[in-house]
Amino acid sequence: MDVAQHIVASSLQLFYRNGFHASGVELLSREAGVTKKTLYRHYPSKDVLINAALALRHTQFMARMRAFVDAAAADQRPLAYIDFIAGWVQEEGFCGCAFINATAEFAQADSDPHQQAAGHKADIQQYLLALCAGAGAPHPEGVSTQLFLLGEGLIVGAQVQRAQRAALVDGARAAAQVIWSTSQ
Repeated sequence: MDVAQHIVASSLQLFYRNGFHASGVELLSREAGVTKKTLYRHYPSKDVLINAALALRHTQFMARMRAFVDAAAADQRPLAYIDFIAGWVQEEGFCGCAFINATAEFAQADSDPHQQAAGHKADIQQYLLALCAGAGAPHPEGVSTQLFLLGEGLIVGAQVQRAQRAALVDGARAAAQVIWSTSQ
């Protein structure tokens, strides 16, 4: 991993734990083990670094999600998506969705982080649509939208109500089963 990759990877972790605005350049450079001058040489502004961190997160998340979901049988992949979210929200160090968090901190719809979040969520929706179509759902658009909303709700619920994660996961899985079985 080169210096630029190391900076963006360590920054992503800090942004995820502490938030984008709360992570100053001094802290970002210290976390990466580089000087501020080195950080700025690779990322001329904090905004550029935030964009790079979100791009990295998108790549990592999509690859991890696809590896998990694509390992299931084709007709079970829509439900495997909910299983993936359910497993993720119960992990140690779960701090919500970096993209949902970004839209909370960058509420202007035309800001780069907000746009990246919108693109990330659109990619997940397209992936779910393909999963539902591939699993033979008669109306893949509707069921994929329902599963997407269920997954997003689970993410936010698990972040906000940490003590109820297990119950939220159970509820999401049960709801996904109902959604999927009624779509057939």
